[in-house]
Amino acid sequence: MEKKRNQGKRYEGRRVRKRLYKKRRRTGLFVFVGLVVLTLLALVFFGTDLALRPDGSIIDRVEDPTGAAAPDAVFEGGANEGTDEEETTEEDEEAAPTPPDDPTLYMTIPKLGISGAVVVDGETGLELGAQHLEGTGYPWQKGANVYIAGHRVGWPGTGSDHIFYSLPSMSEGDEITLHDSLGQEYTYRVSEVFAVTPFDMWVTEPVAGRDMITLQVCTESPDDWWTIGPSLMSSGPDSGRLMVQADLVS
Repeated sequence: MEKKRNQGKRYEGRRVRKRLYKKRRRTGLFVFVGLVVLTLLALVFFGTDLALRPDGSIIDRVEDPTGAAAPDAVFEGGANEGTDEEETTEEDEEAAPTPPDDPTLYMTIPKLGISGAVVVDGETGLELGAQHLEGTGYPWQKGANVYIAGHRVGWPGTGSDHIFYSLPSMSEGDEITLHDSLGQEYTYRVSEVFAVTPFDMWVTEPVAGRDMITLQVCTESPDDWWTIGPSLMSSGPDSGRLMVQADLVS
């Protein structure tokens, strides 16, 4: 009898352990299902920006970090080094000619055999050599059109005598050199030769982007550059004005 009672106790203990085991399995299943349900609800309400920790708790997803702004570029020569534009400006200022107090110019044109001819304002210029047209620029001025007029025939015994007689022979590429009273030199190279009427005053105006010189002489007509005739001598409305324009090269 004692043996049967002991066997009954063992069977009863086994049944109790099986019931506890099944209970734990059901409890674990319920917890797992609950976590799955919570996760699905979190995804529905908060989207995919949430994640689970290993223990099942919900954490916010960290956004991609934004790096700090890149540091300002530092020139190799140091933080206080000037830019290329500033350096270019300084070089231009250093290279700019010094405006002389005396505006007298001296003109050399190898093609015409002219060397050091005097160029001054007013009618005096047409006696001493050539005339700088008042109100137009000087070679030391940026963007100037240095306008110089001379005679085909001129006055014997003066610097104006036949000074621009052969001006119609000038062609593209010929050089014209000016010196100012400080000895500063300005070299121009011919770019255009053409004729206009006495009423075309636009030729005296500066041209944007150009440092230039314009030489003028009267002609018989805008089409006849060589004849020495009455229209040329009177400089009347039927005469022409020959223009030789050149650009500064050095």
